[in-house]
Order: sequence, then structure tokens, then C-alpha cells
Amino acid sequence: MTIKVLARQKFAPQDMINVGEITGAHGIKGQVKVAALTDFPETRFVKGAELYLEKQRRTVEVLASSQHKGLYLLTLSGIEDRDTAQSLLHTYLQVSRDTLPELPEGEYYHFQLIGLSVYENDVLLGTITEIMQTGANDVYIIEGAKDAKYPEILLPALKSCILNVDIAAGRMDVKIPEGLLD
Repeated sequence: MTIKVLARQKFAPQDMINVGEITGAHGIKGQVKVAALTDFPETRFVKGAELYLEKQRRTVEVLASSQHKGLYLLTLSGIEDRDTAQSLLHTYLQVSRDTLPELPEGEYYHFQLIGLSVYENDVLLGTITEIMQTGANDVYIIEGAKDAKYPEILLPALKSCILNVDIAAGRMDVKIPEGLLD
């Protein structure tokens, strides 16, 4: 069997996006179980795709891919036995931000929103520190600004609440719904 060895690439960690997490080994031939952390698993985990192994700091190629019980089973280049696969437990599979597909206007990746300063009527409320996915809509967790009236705000990501997002300026303007902070 010939293994395609991909060159070690130098990626800056801040340029990488997690698209999957290895949750275990499957079988004895080095397959790994992967929980998808992407909205595009059908393109990220397809045969021939290149992924970056965060723990080993190297690029691997997807040699085979299938789905099983809500997870992806991947055969990755250079991982040929169960012990090697098991050693990668909780390793993130990553891609460069440059490879992300363009989103329609008004849609954003979570990593673009985390860290934005949030304002209501030009008053700084705080910074988005986390995004909860609730099913119906996302909820932005806003850590209150220093000396803010509210140490934390859970703001639903609804068009009625989000007035403007300016990624370049690092700013989001919002309208807090009546009763949310009571």
C-alpha cells in the first residue's frame, strides 16, 4: 500500500477552524470516529479532502469516509492501526479559514462574531464570548463591559434584535427586547 505523505505545512493556529473532533478509534485498521463540527461535513470529510491534525500538527488526506451512528468514520493517511487512531482521541481536525465557503450577505461564521463589541443606542453592553445553539435560534452570550449594569446578557440571535453587524469594525448593534433583562 502506498501512502501519500503530505508536506508539513506551517499554519498559524488563529487561521485554523475546527471542522471535526476525533472521538475514538473504530476497528483495528486505524479508522477514527469523528464528530462533525461543521455545517459542511459532506465536503470536509469526502475522500481526497485534506485536513490538518491539530495534535500532530500535520496535514492528512481522507482516504475513505462513511457515516455510522451520527459520526463519520474516516480512514486518514498515515494512520494505519488502532493504537495510532486511539492516540488521537480528542484531536481536532482543522481547515484553514481561507478554504471556508462564502456565506450569503447577513450570515456569519461563529468565529467571526465571537469577540465583537455589542452596543445598544451607542452604549457598550459588552462582548460576545460564546454562542449557544438552541435549535430554534442561536443565543449570543454577551459578557458585560466593565462596570456594566448586567454582568451577562443572553441575547437571542433574531433579526428583531440584531440591527447591524460590522465585522471589520468589530461591532454589533442590537435592540434588547422588552422584558429580557428584567
